[in-house]
Amino acid sequence: MKRLSYFGVPALSLAVGLFAGSPSGQQPAEIYLYARISDHINLDLTEDRLRRLLPMLERYRKERPATHTAATVLFSGAVSQALADRNAQTHIVDYVKDYIRRGAIEPGYDGADEPTYKQRPLNDYSQAKTAEDRWLVRVSTAEKALTEARDPLSGTLDAGKSGGLKKMQEVFGQATCITGVTLAAHDAMVGMMPEVGPDSETVHQIRRLDPQAIMFGVPDGSPVHGPGPLFRTWALKFSRDMSPIPETSPELYWQDNVLRSSESSKPDVRLFRASDGPEAFQKVAANLDRSRIRIVHVELANPRSYLNQKFAGSALAYAYDHPAQPALPADARRPVADVEAAYAKEDAVLRWLAQDYFPANAGSRFVSSSDLRQMAGPSTGFDVDMTKLRTALEGALREWADRPTPPKYVLAGGHYLSLADMFQVMTDALAAFSRDGKLPAAVKVAPVFGPTETTRDSGPNSGEVTVASVARMCAGLSGRLHDDAWKPVPKNSIPFHVTVDGIDLNAAQFLRLMAEALVTPNPEAKLHVKSTDMFWGQDVTFIRTRSIRDEGATWTFKPAILTGF
Repeated sequence: MKRLSYFGVPALSLAVGLFAGSPSGQQPAEIYLYARISDHINLDLTEDRLRRLLPMLERYRKERPATHTAATVLFSGAVSQALADRNAQTHIVDYVKDYIRRGAIEPGYDGADEPTYKQRPLNDYSQAKTAEDRWLVRVSTAEKALTEARDPLSGTLDAGKSGGLKKMQEVFGQATCITGVTLAAHDAMVGMMPEVGPDSETVHQIRRLDPQAIMFGVPDGSPVHGPGPLFRTWALKFSRDMSPIPETSPELYWQDNVLRSSESSKPDVRLFRASDGPEAFQKVAANLDRSRIRIVHVELANPRSYLNQKFAGSALAYAYDHPAQPALPADARRPVADVEAAYAKEDAVLRWLAQDYFPANAGSRFVSSSDLRQMAGPSTGFDVDMTKLRTALEGALREWADRPTPPKYVLAGGHYLSLADMFQVMTDALAAFSRDGKLPAAVKVAPVFGPTETTRDSGPNSGEVTVASVARMCAGLSGRLHDDAWKPVPKNSIPFHVTVDGIDLNAAQFLRLMAEALVTPNPEAKLHVKSTDMFWGQDVTFIRTRSIRDEGATWTFKPAILTGF
């Protein structure tokens, strides 16, 4: 019998409807195909990439429908505008949208190459004094980055026009996946610096434009530590944290109730470029640890297939550095025969997967962004049975004991609950207890954000409160956590501090007290205050440039249980 966990150690068996895997017990390997289309300067190359890639995908979709061949094509706002401007001459937008209609591709958004790398909206914290101030700065910057048009070469604001994600969706429709939206701030010592770490404020703005898209998760290399051993060690640990059972994937997890799909995880999975050919991918497939469902990102139509080694970094980097003559010089381009050879290798990778690998590996297939979203099911909106929740909390408290480190998540009724989820459902349950004198039969999981401020302070390690006092505080908090109407600073975020019977507690301390109150729902029972960390380990805060004060999204991390479809 499979065993699940509260802290990553065995607990109880999961239900039905999950991937069966192969008879040997190996889980499926799912292949996520995608392409980045963001060169708005060398449009002949951009169009050529699309006109080569899309028919190839459609051919496999028709010849082998069981493989579900489809790719996510990620467009920038600038390239969306450029392609729309030439649609009357080349009909390229009509061409792409026809393949979207057929199901061969799904549109997505990539903001990494928006003009320019040096001139773009920046977070300005010069007047930000509080956590709320910093949140408002990031929300404002995110709105500009996602909606404003920029000059294609200088990056200066083109007032009155739409850009970014907004423009991409105006041209190609709702994005199914979003990436490349890391904000940056100006540092007096180093200049522009990306803010690596949680992106709750950006998600808050994205959800106004696109409530369903997945996002990329762990990248192929860290902008903080590079692709070296420090990053690889962290990626391994984090991916293990997010895949406690076979029906989860090291490459898929929830953050801010947004499904995140990672380019890299354990050492056996890295971003793979199909132009490297089938032999290279066969080595990847042979070395996969299949004890968990695996999701391998395979990039198609890479622009480097068109460029010689001298210019292989980025055609847009050249354009932004040479605005007077931004188009690639003739000697930057590889011969047509080399380009065709690269696409022949990509075709061979798809052919080997479709003809050889998938038939020999039960459940393995191509997956699109929409497929991943469907496989993972909802992050919120489901009911948690109170008996199962209390059982999960009893186990969590036994393992938590007197240690300061909180659990990563708990499993209750076949769903993983993040720390933020736990806080919300326990608040609702105890609010009902305070009001009605009894616990409800079930509690619905509602979308909430993590705390807008966090700290390394573990709080006091003395004092007592009653279950009744904890429940009364929950009655005052519950309504706020269900206020999901859009506001610049969301109401439905976990409070940073809570005061109970005159004792100032951090959010994690109050979370522990709520768990104890639910396990022993006696209004007069005394609960002892214990020092509690705001984070469940260094793994969750390792890859960051943001201050530790602004790591509240770590409260929303949880595994995604994948089901058949």
